[in-house]
Amino acid sequence: MKRVVIPAAAAILVLACAAAAVWIALVHGIAAALPVRAQLAGDLLDAHTPVGEPFARTLRQPGIHVIVIDRQAGVVIDAGSGGTATHPLPTPFGAPPDGPPNAPPNPPPGPPGSGGPGFRAQPGPLEGVVLSLAAVPPIRIDRPPYTIQLSADARELGIWLGLDLACFVLGSLAVVGAAGTRAAAGARAERDTLESRARERGEEAERYKRFLAETGHELRTPLTVMAGYVDILRARDPSEPLDGRILDGMYAEASRMRVLVEKMMTLARLESNAAVPRLLEIGAAAREAAQTLQRRYPEREITVRAEGTASIVIDADDYAAALGNILENAVKYAPASPIAIETSAAGGVATTAVADCGPGIPAAERDAIFERFQRGHGRAYGEGLGLGLAIVKRVADRWNGTVDCTSGGGSTVFRLCFPLADEEVYGVAR
Repeated sequence: MKRVVIPAAAAILVLACAAAAVWIALVHGIAAALPVRAQLAGDLLDAHTPVGEPFARTLRQPGIHVIVIDRQAGVVIDAGSGGTATHPLPTPFGAPPDGPPNAPPNPPPGPPGSGGPGFRAQPGPLEGVVLSLAAVPPIRIDRPPYTIQLSADARELGIWLGLDLACFVLGSLAVVGAAGTRAAAGARAERDTLESRARERGEEAERYKRFLAETGHELRTPLTVMAGYVDILRARDPSEPLDGRILDGMYAEASRMRVLVEKMMTLARLESNAAVPRLLEIGAAAREAAQTLQRRYPEREITVRAEGTASIVIDADDYAAALGNILENAVKYAPASPIAIETSAAGGVATTAVADCGPGIPAAERDAIFERFQRGHGRAYGEGLGLGLAIVKRVADRWNGTVDCTSGGGSTVFRLCFPLADEEVYGVAR
């Protein structure tokens, strides 16, 4: 909310300052023009210019009210924003019909509508407020039989002030409207984010429940087999020789459970924030993984080809788990095939490819092989746990990488890709 209110308040403050600056500039312009117009009035009188409505209009300019009292003719000439008009001077101060002008030293207020303090009726409340805000003193020139007063035009200043305030109010309303729209959009975005997170939590909870159910199912099978062997051992005659097949079966099921638990622990670690990222050269890591696999399967042909150096930032255990599961997948499903590992770097991406010449993966099953407990059809496929490639996918997602599989033409290739480290891209540590 602060990100909306504070900018809106700042914008309204800027508008208020701009409106005040416009008003002050107008008032200063009138205050500066009054002495100039007074000088012009004096020059016109010195030049014996006839005094009348054209004379008053000459002195008039926007924002200035001109009052001319001609005691000789007994009239008051009023030139303001409402136009120019001539009014008779009140009889006690005008010229007698058949005598010389009788001019008092200080002329009294003139008729309503005439301009300037001392020559007009008291201004109305609104005009008084406007003149108070302007605070521009009038200028008076006495050249008997003429008296000229120049002052701020209250009516015109009121119009300008109204326009200034209207612009400020409209601008403020626009700012408030924009702020309201932005706040509503932010609220909608926040609501959408909360709903998205709630959906993600719900989906994660469903995945967790499914994972527990699938894990329980996978563990129940070897446990049931082992329980059966235990029942056989308990029921057998101790004097009879122990059948080696029972021990072999128990060992196989125990190994199966151990592998399953290890893979589940690996998945649990990958789901947590526990990680130790470091700079890893994938060529060296691939050779190390190949040597480990070769020791376990000495009869298999395993080759490693590293094109130059390619370093990534990753937890070494995560990379070893991903590559190791891809290699185990190749050993299991391509039993008579050589295995080739190739590392390369191009376009800011480090790639580790594992290829075999096994029977391949049907196209209909390739989209699902990276899901947990997903196994292909057939005897060889059914023997797996369905967690190895799920671990590979989780490692790729965790470190902003990708994994894909292409299969066909007598070969299957898994490609594991990660962004190159800055040291490889820029040549310096960043």
